[in-house]
Amino acid sequence: MIDFPNYERATNAAYYVLQDYDGKFPEIDIFHIINKFENIFLCSYSKFAEKLDATHNEFAYNFASSEHGFTIANYNKNKFIICYNNWKDETTIKFTLAHELGHVVLKHKADNQTARKEADCFARNLLCPIPVSDGFSLESVSDYAKCFNISEPMAIACIGNRRSDKYYITNNNYNSIDEKVYCYMSGYTPAELYG
Repeated sequence: MIDFPNYERATNAAYYVLQDYDGKFPEIDIFHIINKFENIFLCSYSKFAEKLDATHNEFAYNFASSEHGFTIANYNKNKFIICYNNWKDETTIKFTLAHELGHVVLKHKADNQTARKEADCFARNLLCPIPVSDGFSLESVSDYAKCFNISEPMAIACIGNRRSDKYYITNNNYNSIDEKVYCYMSGYTPAELYG
């Protein structure tokens, strides 16, 4: 049996998380988002290596399942530790954390191609919300990279998947984030906006 990625679920899961986001726009603060989850803890590779009495590189390349990041999950207790390579550049760390958060939110129990594609979809929608790219009329790779503070490869992926991601967003999720961004940028609260 072939398991196909559920992009509609992954896209909208990102927007559900963004509905509770009270950080800054247009760049999304992934640390702020993850710190709101009481059952998710962050641990850098350096800190993990220190606990194992290993060097950072020993941990990253010999012990860790990925040189970028991974998640330790206890589904019975609903507790998760997202580990990330703090020696990577800022944009790589942001994507890695968003991707790993996608695995947690989407309740992936297997690390396979389907799960990775869904987590990638979740990450790009979380870090680069389409209502923001629409509102700012972003079109080029450079526009995306600067506006969202993401890597060029991620900007290319966002542009390449824009049509399908926009197709999957529910109207309610799109409008909710569009309103949230408008309120943030204008300085109005939703109550002030609607009188």
